[in-house]
Amino acid sequence: MSHRSLLGQITFPLIILFVTMTAGLFFIYCAITDTNSARVEQTLHKNLAQQIIHYSEGLQQGDISRTALKPAFHSLMLLGPSYEIYITDNQGKLLVYAAESSKIKRDTINIKPLDSFIKGVNYPIYADNPRSLDQQKLFSTAPIFKDHQQIGYVFVILGGDKYDSIVNNLAFDSDMYKLLAALVIFFALAFALLVFIFARLVRPIIQLDQDITNFVKNDFTTVSTSTPHQYAANEIINLHNNFSSLENKIHKQLTQIKSTEQLRREMLSHISHDLKTPLASLKGYLETWLIQHPEAAGSDFIQVAQKNANQLQRLVEQIIELAQLDSNTVSLYQEPVAVAELAQDVLNKFQLQAQQKDITLSVEPKDPSLQAIADIAKLERVLTNLVDNALRHCRPGDSIKIQLQPKDNQLIISIADSGMGIPKEDVAHIFDAHFRAKNTVNGPQGNSGLGLAIVAKLLSLHHTKISVSSVLSQGTTFSFSLPTSGAYNGSM
Repeated sequence: MSHRSLLGQITFPLIILFVTMTAGLFFIYCAITDTNSARVEQTLHKNLAQQIIHYSEGLQQGDISRTALKPAFHSLMLLGPSYEIYITDNQGKLLVYAAESSKIKRDTINIKPLDSFIKGVNYPIYADNPRSLDQQKLFSTAPIFKDHQQIGYVFVILGGDKYDSIVNNLAFDSDMYKLLAALVIFFALAFALLVFIFARLVRPIIQLDQDITNFVKNDFTTVSTSTPHQYAANEIINLHNNFSSLENKIHKQLTQIKSTEQLRREMLSHISHDLKTPLASLKGYLETWLIQHPEAAGSDFIQVAQKNANQLQRLVEQIIELAQLDSNTVSLYQEPVAVAELAQDVLNKFQLQAQQKDITLSVEPKDPSLQAIADIAKLERVLTNLVDNALRHCRPGDSIKIQLQPKDNQLIISIADSGMGIPKEDVAHIFDAHFRAKNTVNGPQGNSGLGLAIVAKLLSLHHTKISVSSVLSQGTTFSFSLPTSGAYNGSM
């Protein structure tokens, strides 16, 4: 049982609660027992001091001679070994006692408790113990009179040092052990019963949690067939039924979405393939007509038609490529690739177009030893799309640079341009299919809005992500990383 589980979070506080309650009730019981015992003890002996005066002629006459009383006190203490008898004056100063002087720690006691005892205030009442500087004891007391005037007190400690010694030896006798054991057993049984009850209450929630976990783990494709637990409360049953309804609805909607997505991909693939043949035929007839009639009237219109046919063909090819990437049917053939050489080959394809727009293309560093593990055809496609995108957003005099930086068994590839940049609100959407930023510029070959979406898909196949940073009017940088050839083990 984990302390993070619902049952654990209930059980561990219950353990603390029951241990605290057991200890608390035990100490409360002991305190109440001690108080009641003290009350009974003092009540039984409330006339003890008065009886000592009654049976002592000297005390009856107010004679508190130490010589006469000390032997009598000693005899009384032998008969009652738990008693310690003292004579004090009206201010509480000790006058006569049977104990050795070395055992007396204070020679004056507070007489307020003695007066309270004589007045009959509720017991138990405690007074200073002459044999201790900080201890108080149960007592019995009575005033001593001479010629009808009080001259002091007979002060009797009911539980003296001998009594304390015996009590300390028997403080935790077998009865107390039995009481403590009974409390522990009682609370252990009560705790076990509560845990059992809570476990039954929590069990339906655990079952529901397992159903939800399995539903998520199976990618929302497996619907739970479990029924509410027999001990479940009405609220839990309602929750289980509502989850079952939600589960069925999610499963149905997800199935519909997958079916619709599959149909969309198939339609795109079929339409694109069906367009390829008539497009190829159309392009062939247009090219043939231009070759045979280069100076004929209307040749300009045919050239425009040919340009649009070429653009449509590229769009169809991109749609087919994107549909293949979406269908997860594309395989990778990874191998060490000299990225600097590949990047230069890509730039060479755009060199004429860049010269016409007065844009500088470069690769840094031109180090053939910088290799990365990738599918060379797909990496070329990534670089081609990124450079084409950069060219369309550059102005005369701008530059495009492919930068290579090895770092921690990775080769960081960046395509940076000094063009017009991308609006901040568009950056998060530029990899969405058919999305076009507000400041998109169409090149001579048009722009379908699929190039960056294809880039993201191709890099995802390489288990890497592309990042973009852009500042308006200052340029844009696309970056991604690939494992270097040093990390290649031949099994990729």
